[in-house]
Amino acid sequence: SDFFAIDHIYDQGIDWYSSLFSEARLKQVCGEASTTYTRLPKFPKAAERIAQVLPKVKMIYIIRHPVDRAYSHHVHEIKCHEQKPKTTFEEGIKERSYLVDSGNYMKHIEQYLQFFPRESILIMLMEDLIHKPADTMEKICGFIGVDDKIDLVQNSPIAANQAHQDAQWFLRSKITSPLRAIPGVVFIANLLPQGLRDLAYQVLKALPYYRKQGEKQSYLPPPMLPETRQMLLEKFSEPNLRLAEFLNRNLSHWNQ
Repeated sequence: SDFFAIDHIYDQGIDWYSSLFSEARLKQVCGEASTTYTRLPKFPKAAERIAQVLPKVKMIYIIRHPVDRAYSHHVHEIKCHEQKPKTTFEEGIKERSYLVDSGNYMKHIEQYLQFFPRESILIMLMEDLIHKPADTMEKICGFIGVDDKIDLVQNSPIAANQAHQDAQWFLRSKITSPLRAIPGVVFIANLLPQGLRDLAYQVLKALPYYRKQGEKQSYLPPPMLPETRQMLLEKFSEPNLRLAEFLNRNLSHWNQ
C-alpha cells in the first residue's frame, strides 16, 4: 500500500490503513507488501512508522542480485510509463539514484534493526524462492505462524523468462499505442474481458506491418553496458560482503 513510506498516503491516517483489512476473518493472518519500505534514502520514515503502529509485526525481506535488481527496476519504470522507452540504464541511474541505493540491502536491514528485534525479520533470497519454492514457502509459513503443510506452490510456475516477458510487453505496447491514442479506445478496452483483448491483440499482431515490428528489437530498452555492470559490482562488493557475513551465507555469485 506504500502507507508507511509515502507521506501523502500516511497522512490519510491509521483508520484508513486499518480499513484495508476490514474484510479479514477473525484470526486470519494478514499482510501487505511494498518495495518503498526498503528504499533509502528516498523514503526514510518507513521503518520508524511501522514500529510505531505495528511494533510486533513480522516482516519478510526478499532480496536478489543487486545489479540485476537495479536494471529490472529501471525496466519496470519504463513499463509503467514513468520513464521514456529509450532511456538508457546509465541515464536512469544517474538521474534516479534510488535504482542503485535500493540494492544496498544491509543499509535497509540495519535501519530496521534500530526499531525491531532480529527475529522479527525473515530475509529470503529470490533465487531460493525460484529454485526451492516448497522449502522456501514452508519456512515463510512457519515464520508468520500459518500451517506450513499447505501446498502453496503446486502447479504454480515460479521461474519465468523475464527478458522474454519484457520483450513481449514492449512489443504489445508499441503495436497498440496508435489505437490507445484514439479518444475513448482505452475506456472501451478496459470494459472488455482480458481474453477478448488478448484475442484482438493477436489478430493485430498478425497483420503484415506489425509482423515486421515483431522482428525488430527497437522496442526493447537498451541493455546495460558491460562497464556499467562492472562499476556496480565494485560498488556493491563491500555491502554484499557484510550481508553475506550477516546471513552466514555465501553470496560470491553476486560478484559476477
